[in-house]
Amino acid sequence: NIILYIYIKMKALLVILLSLLSMENAIEKDKMLVIFFSRTGNTETFANYIKKNANINSYRIVPTTPYPDDYNIMLEKAKEERSNNERPEIKDSLTDISQYNTILLGYPIWHGHIPNIIITQLEKLNFNGKTIYPFNTHGGSGVGSSISDIKEYAPGANVKEGYPINGNEIKNKEEDIIDWLDDNFDLYSNDTFTTNTNNNSFNIKFKYSLIIFLLILF
Repeated sequence: NIILYIYIKMKALLVILLSLLSMENAIEKDKMLVIFFSRTGNTETFANYIKKNANINSYRIVPTTPYPDDYNIMLEKAKEERSNNERPEIKDSLTDISQYNTILLGYPIWHGHIPNIIITQLEKLNFNGKTIYPFNTHGGSGVGSSISDIKEYAPGANVKEGYPINGNEIKNKEEDIIDWLDDNFDLYSNDTFTTNTNNNSFNIKFKYSLIIFLLILF
């Protein structure tokens, strides 16, 4: 009877621990958000790869006035916005990210910088204590000056190294993006995705404390 009692208690303990670990992973996912702007669809493809493999929420920045379809005219428009320090309006802009700790920020590179519509969005949000992982598509300029741009317009954020992909190659880069996610986060499967930050040390201490508590309790 004593052996059976111990067996039942240990099995119950294991079930509780597994449930708690799964709950922790879900909570970490809920604290992450993809924010992106895409005109041609390349950055949207990038963002979709992230959403598909990380299974986290996303918000797409949509301009109130669409950018011109003609690429050269669009570049002139982008140059004008930067020269005049304009803030293009956004449809239903995001105003609160307090529930998120980690932001994956996606954008195309225009004239070596983030589009001004990204600045519009950044200035509406409080990034104090947040971590930003930039990703971008480009035509040959890599990350350009976008990382310093983000640091300027998202004060208080911990801005990580950017991950650029040539827009012409994006359709063949899903595996590379998965590798990037795995390098920066613990990506074990589509259902398990936790941030690889200093919070992990706290989580480990919490787990061990919980185990000891449950062992004493049982």
